[in-house]
Amino acid sequence: MVDVLRLEPLLFPAEFTSHRMRILVNGVDVVAAAYPPGGFHGNPVAGFTPSGLLGPGGLAVSPLAREVGLGGSDTTEDELAVRIHQVGSEVIWDCWRLTDIGRVLRQGPEIGLGTFRFDAQAYAGEMARATARASRVWPARSVAEALQAVLWREGYAQDGGAWIRSYVAIRAPEDRPDVVEISYYARDLSELRYAMPGRYVVTFPVDGTDPHAQARDIGRRLGHEDLKPLSVHQPHQRRR
Repeated sequence: MVDVLRLEPLLFPAEFTSHRMRILVNGVDVVAAAYPPGGFHGNPVAGFTPSGLLGPGGLAVSPLAREVGLGGSDTTEDELAVRIHQVGSEVIWDCWRLTDIGRVLRQGPEIGLGTFRFDAQAYAGEMARATARASRVWPARSVAEALQAVLWREGYAQDGGAWIRSYVAIRAPEDRPDVVEISYYARDLSELRYAMPGRYVVTFPVDGTDPHAQARDIGRRLGHEDLKPLSVHQPHQRRR
């Protein structure tokens, strides 16, 4: 039996702070299947970034077997890894390992994922399809990625300025292609707390004009304007 691979890039997902990938084998999300139902200590899990998994150090195959980290949570502490190699016309995934800071939690049959064998031609086609999907661009994505660069360059990535303590994520939701969404923790000006409770989410409309100019304008507002009145407050939720 030949197994079927499906790669679904998740661009600006609500659950994560970066692009991620859903990795399906025969319709099963293998990363989610390797973890408990609640993820990693309450944190959601998925495949790592499309840029990494679709690059030469990711899911690309060669006759030489190598271990590849497929996914995990956003904590960077945990990782689901698999050995990938090609034999003739087959791409083989086996030797699964789930680790936490390098410590093996489960491996092999304990994970519940066996050996998968993919047709090499179909595998390459799915890689190409996922790469094309992950590379698509719309105005809000261009502005969001330019804004990330602006905030890093201006130092706001570490300190959000007068009103923002720190950023949670900058997103361009695919279902709202003309909006950039920024979630952040607000600074407590009384200095009694590190940050005000809960997160805030503010959106900015974008258009097809210069994304870098729009990013600079948004960056100036984020650094110098109290945007809480324009933001949606998300109270802190305890982990289950």
